[in-house]
Amino acid sequence: MSAHLQSDPPRTLEEAIGIIDELRSENGELRFAQQQLQDRFDDLQVQVQQLLDQISKNSGNSSKSPSSDSIAQKAARKRRKPPSRKNKGAQPGHPKHERAQLPESEVDETRRYFPSISCGCGAKLKFELKPSCRHQVFDLPVVRYTVTEHQLFSGQCECCGKRAIAELPQGVPSGQMGPGLVAWIALMAGDYRMSVRQIQRLLREQWNLGFSNGAISEAQGLANRALLAPYCAIGEHVRAQAVAHADETRHPRGGDRDHAGTWWLWALVSVSATFMGVHFSRGKQAAAELLGDFGGYLVTDDYAGYNGVPAHRRQLCWSHLIRHFVAISERRGRGGEIGRRLLLLARMVIRTRHRVDDGRLDDVRYRRRMHRLRRSVRAVLQKGAQQEIDGKTRRQCAHLLKREAMLWTFMADRRIPLENNRAERALRPYVIWRKLSFASHSRRGDGFRAMSLSVSETARQNGVPIYQFLRTICREALTSDGVTSRLPLGTPRLLS
Repeated sequence: MSAHLQSDPPRTLEEAIGIIDELRSENGELRFAQQQLQDRFDDLQVQVQQLLDQISKNSGNSSKSPSSDSIAQKAARKRRKPPSRKNKGAQPGHPKHERAQLPESEVDETRRYFPSISCGCGAKLKFELKPSCRHQVFDLPVVRYTVTEHQLFSGQCECCGKRAIAELPQGVPSGQMGPGLVAWIALMAGDYRMSVRQIQRLLREQWNLGFSNGAISEAQGLANRALLAPYCAIGEHVRAQAVAHADETRHPRGGDRDHAGTWWLWALVSVSATFMGVHFSRGKQAAAELLGDFGGYLVTDDYAGYNGVPAHRRQLCWSHLIRHFVAISERRGRGGEIGRRLLLLARMVIRTRHRVDDGRLDDVRYRRRMHRLRRSVRAVLQKGAQQEIDGKTRRQCAHLLKREAMLWTFMADRRIPLENNRAERALRPYVIWRKLSFASHSRRGDGFRAMSLSVSETARQNGVPIYQFLRTICREALTSDGVTSRLPLGTPRLLS
């Protein structure tokens, strides 16, 4: 408070004018301080909202994986699911999944048991020709490796004394590991995600066979030679498909200082094949190398690395969109209202697509409903981009409004799905592998991970026994001029 207000009142006009000027100056300073406090309050509100958004992120409203949820978030996720009224275990009337008996011609050993010759009344029994019960017991034999020794002899000419030494015939591996062992190591390391030390211990315990860590690691390099040709054929096949899915995940990279850090494993997946590659970058160049000459429809999330694909050939994943809409709906005020409206419309889009896929909706009504939903989604996004709401929601609505065409690419072809689950499922085995093993330390290790996963996932998609195929291509790589075997990519078996 001004000192003049605490003293005697002004006696003259000049004193009163001086006091007024001083009060005006103090009022201006108070207004400036008040504006500074208001600006600081607004900044703190924005920071609090950012922190609330950060701590409230979970697998249901962001791209985080379910395994990264906190204990409280996992408990809340379980509470959201309505309790099932069914009893645990198999339900009445379910189809049985029991092992069928092998025909008698495929049984290794048959043991027959007969009752006593005489009956209790003293008469003899007449035996039936067919057994009344067949009980089969499956067991594992005691396994042992086989060793083939190749002896090379030499001779000396009786005339000139020149020595001649025999050479290994074509088809004999130059190393100590045969194709079956190399294929087995590749299977354990790639498909079963075992470390080198675990493979070493299993070799010793199951096969009584000892190899060093370096030899087992070298076997993966031999497997790379066998995997290369089928791997390249998978890449050509996927890039020639009408519809494919793409996604990427972190690839920890060790080694020297120039190569250590976070690299990326990229996946391009179709109905019948899975193609993966490791790259040091997550940018557009890495995506372009993955896609190559792909000219079909590409289903992805909203990552900008795929912006090189034209909008009319790119479909954004609605599962990712729904998670973003859930996050917006949890905000306060009109921004939350926009999010709840978008979430409702997105679920209506999913439900309409499911109904036409199940045959409960004809194509004419399906397209009419989708066009109506598209107009509604566009109107809500325009409303969110223009209204005075929180800045983050407004920016998200404006961003989606620019990419609105990519939300509805699936209307051009019924083969285009609304979600990118196929690519995410293909990457899941590697994510588990990444958590269980150490980082890759060389180009050879990067190539082995990408090629082994591509071949094993593609073999699984087409119903091909993985170990048998690995054994075949390893035998061709070690004992012949080249690998000629390929996976039957032309006749895929659709996976549920």
